[in-house]
Amino acid sequence: MNFEINFFFVLFVLLLIYLVMIAPISGYLEHNKLKREESRGTNKKLKEYQSTIIWSWIPVILILLLLLFSDVTFSNIGFRWINIYTSTLNKWIVIPFIALCLIYLFYNVYSIIILKFNKNARLEASKKLPEYAKTLFPITRLEKKTWIFVALTAGITEEIIYRGYLFFAFSFIFPSLSLFYVLLISTFIFGIGHIYQGKEVVKPTILGLVFGFAYIIFDSIIPIIVLHSVQDLVVTNLIDEE
Repeated sequence: MNFEINFFFVLFVLLLIYLVMIAPISGYLEHNKLKREESRGTNKKLKEYQSTIIWSWIPVILILLLLLFSDVTFSNIGFRWINIYTSTLNKWIVIPFIALCLIYLFYNVYSIIILKFNKNARLEASKKLPEYAKTLFPITRLEKKTWIFVALTAGITEEIIYRGYLFFAFSFIFPSLSLFYVLLISTFIFGIGHIYQGKEVVKPTILGLVFGFAYIIFDSIIPIIVLHSVQDLVVTNLIDEE
């Protein structure tokens, strides 16, 4: 048991250092490097996408090791059946929020279809893109195919890390910590991870807050993984190759 507890704390510290310091700094530097290389006409997006996929799975692999060497289960990190949380939240908060999540999901599915088949919709949407997005989002056919794996990876790994694992870890280490303080802390860490987006970092931070609240409501990361993945898939065909 001592080994399990020590392993849990060591892993928690390592992941926290990675999420708060290493990942944000490396992401910021890599994004700036990508912008410089794009300006010289050298397309490095595919390598960046592949690197993103690999580095996104590394902390998840560490979390899976925790499951292997301790009593922590998949259920502890959010892989469980949906169980709507109403013990302290009013149903007039829960029901409208669930409705908004469903609307957001269907809107994203609709956007994926429209952007895939309607060129005018792509042109209008691409005009509104912030500068960082034009550098990051896929343009060529191969980039778009690879982006699908990037979007699915982000949906799965980020929800396991920022919602499933961090919610469990903070609640386990600090049992007196309110669930909503855990929500704020995990949202803050999630926002730091997107600091490469510059002033646009506010948007993913707000989304992190929404996803975290959704995790509390549904008591499962499975619907959040679906919502997150579909949201990231929207930009797959946003920019035309020509």
